Amino acid sequence: MASKKQIKTSIVSNEQAIPINNLKPVHTAKMVHAKVLHSWKQNIQLGGETMEFVLADENGHKIHATCKKTYIDSKGSLLPVGAWRYIRNFQVRPAGGAYRTTNHAYKIVFNPNTNVTRSNFMNDELYLNLVDFQLILSGTLDDKLLIDVLGQVLDCGDVETIQCSGGNQRKKLEFILRDINDSRIPCCIWGNLTDILHSACNQDDGMVTLLLRFAKLGKFRGELQISNSFDASRMIINPAIPEAEAFKDIDNGDDTTLITFESNEESQEDNNKQVNHPGKRGQRDKWLIFPTKTIQEMVASTQVDKCLVTCIVYAIDMDWSWYYFGCDACQKRVIKTGTNIKIVKGTEITTHIWWCETCNDTVFKVSPRFWLHCVLAMMC
Repeated sequence: MASKKQIKTSIVSNEQAIPINNLKPVHTAKMVHAKVLHSWKQNIQLGGETMEFVLADENGHKIHATCKKTYIDSKGSLLPVGAWRYIRNFQVRPAGGAYRTTNHAYKIVFNPNTNVTRSNFMNDELYLNLVDFQLILSGTLDDKLLIDVLGQVLDCGDVETIQCSGGNQRKKLEFILRDINDSRIPCCIWGNLTDILHSACNQDDGMVTLLLRFAKLGKFRGELQISNSFDASRMIINPAIPEAEAFKDIDNGDDTTLITFESNEESQEDNNKQVNHPGKRGQRDKWLIFPTKTIQEMVASTQVDKCLVTCIVYAIDMDWSWYYFGCDACQKRVIKTGTNIKIVKGTEITTHIWWCETCNDTVFKVSPRFWLHCVLAMMC
């Protein structure tokens, strides 16, 4: 005789699952058959600790699901990434927030009556929705929705530790992501993912392809940029998918344009050698991704743009200050507003007070930034 648990699983498995794209708030007693694409814990100041999920059904339709801390052990632990599950008796509520993992109008909310059972269904499909780089660069995408992107990692820099507002420190890694058509987008990832990617770029002798799932679109200093939405994003290095294999086919062929470069503090002489030999793997200045212009073309330009100018510095204008103080959190210029002097155990301690217009706050941690005014001449 089958056990009660086996019978329960069999009964649930024979019920009709509703497609995820048809879910509405009236379907609180319905059942979905879904795969767990991603899961993470988050702690919101007002909402408390929760466990978040991205689910997909057999047709690839996705929906966000959330589980309160009270039910994480009893329900959230039954939903490992990659597993197929039957989920029944849940609430369906409107989806909102600044960064949404899916375009579904609603999300699933677990409650005390939510039932999660195993499924024998097997499918390794990732249910990707890769976004074309040209569509990203067009600026027409909704930046409230997280996206999937795949590309080759170029110019992977060093991991930096940034002092953020509130005294928190975060790791940051900047690089360029290039698609199969040689379109390029600046990227910046934060947190624990930085060490993983940096290690892969330094150890892998060949090309590094990166799949960043549920990535965030944004702008930094007016430039479009892709970044991770912290734990809500998932990073896969050199994924075993056909789209990633296409990069290897080009890299192994006659086309020498898709070459991996990583930047560090090598000498300019080495950089110049590598620039003159584009088929050689090595270090590269990230400015080489921009078009080359003469000084005359740059002066005559009528639009804000980035370019590469090869020239000689034959003078430095000393009438200008050669440095300024910048905020450690955002790197922008700060204004000194005052000074506090305290006597501690007979020692006079001076603290300077600064105002950062970008952070819109008073800051105490600043660093000098170099700002040289140079007179340039074109190289003959």
